[in-house]
Amino acid sequence: MEQKTIRVGLVGAGFAGRAHSLAYSNLPMMYPEAPPVERIRLFDVTKQLAQESASQLGWQQATDNWRDITQADDIDLVDIVTPNNSHAEIAIDAAQHGKHVFCEKPLADNVVSARQMVESVRASGCVNAVSFVYRLWPAVAFAKQLIDEGRIGKVLQFQARFLHEFALDPRTPLAWRLDEEIAGSGSIGDIGSHMIDMARHLVGEIVSVNARMRTFIDQRPLPSSLGAAGQRGFGAEVSGESSEVGTVRVDDATLLMIEFEDGTVGSIETNWMAAGHNNGLSFEVSGTGGAIRFSWEHRTDLQVRLADDPPDLAGFRTIPMGPKHPEAAPYGTIPGFGMSQRDAFSITVHEVLDAIEHNRSARLDFFDGLRVCEVIDAAKRSSVSRTWQTV
Repeated sequence: MEQKTIRVGLVGAGFAGRAHSLAYSNLPMMYPEAPPVERIRLFDVTKQLAQESASQLGWQQATDNWRDITQADDIDLVDIVTPNNSHAEIAIDAAQHGKHVFCEKPLADNVVSARQMVESVRASGCVNAVSFVYRLWPAVAFAKQLIDEGRIGKVLQFQARFLHEFALDPRTPLAWRLDEEIAGSGSIGDIGSHMIDMARHLVGEIVSVNARMRTFIDQRPLPSSLGAAGQRGFGAEVSGESSEVGTVRVDDATLLMIEFEDGTVGSIETNWMAAGHNNGLSFEVSGTGGAIRFSWEHRTDLQVRLADDPPDLAGFRTIPMGPKHPEAAPYGTIPGFGMSQRDAFSITVHEVLDAIEHNRSARLDFFDGLRVCEVIDAAKRSSVSRTWQTV
């Protein structure tokens, strides 16, 4: 039976939009069994930017009105890669017009909007997914398999860090990620959302948190243009900023203690002013029968320690990911192959398209996004009250 082509519209063309576009273009090479994709239309904030991005990234048409995507008859999947405070309006409109929806993380800038998004996609019955691209990464998928199989016993503790130096320079303009009205939160929401999702995915539901948040630089130059605002990339250029300054009201760093539903404890640390770190994602899961350790700096390896190893072999062993490990087979025929950040997006996009083709729920849906938003909200409340908060 001939596969139905999935027609996609991309709302946004910044850093994530480029990554998503590359993932769609890579799909036929990495997943020949996947449904064919047609990249129909791309939105950006001006018609000129949209046309430039559509031409560069391989989209057929350009628009400066996102409703030309969410309400169009020739679109099946709406892919949202805009700033956080716009996710809800776009996703809800797409769902109401019968589209499947794929949304960048965090799901929304606040819990109320996230809940509305979940209600909307549930009412429409559409496939919905959040771009938690590290969850399906081969080493993480293998870690999940080992935990679920009981290979490290009962989980006792979860520890995670996501460190970055993107905002280290005090001249970095007050980009949208640093603007509370747009982003909703700072490092805990932007990079921390990945680690909160990782904690839920590997260990279970988080029921309470205790957080300390810090803003190290509370005044930053206002951006003088769209490019300097960092709208078109994760980083923001330090040149071209305005002489005027604005107040930063989001966290540069957060220390978060967490308690899981089964009593397991854990911690998450985020900091986007951490010198020397670029995409410094890492975690460790300790159990009664062993432990698992992962670092994005060695992304194709997983370190495993099993407590029943003989004393002369006690310690972490490094396992290179290969075709025998989950999600890894399309990317190499032998262990130790090279994989990069772009492959994480390809794996996630394949999951979304496969869910659409087989009419099933995606493995990282809007409910997962909502739960992460609820943890972020509890963390913000905790930091203000200096008390444990229920999620």
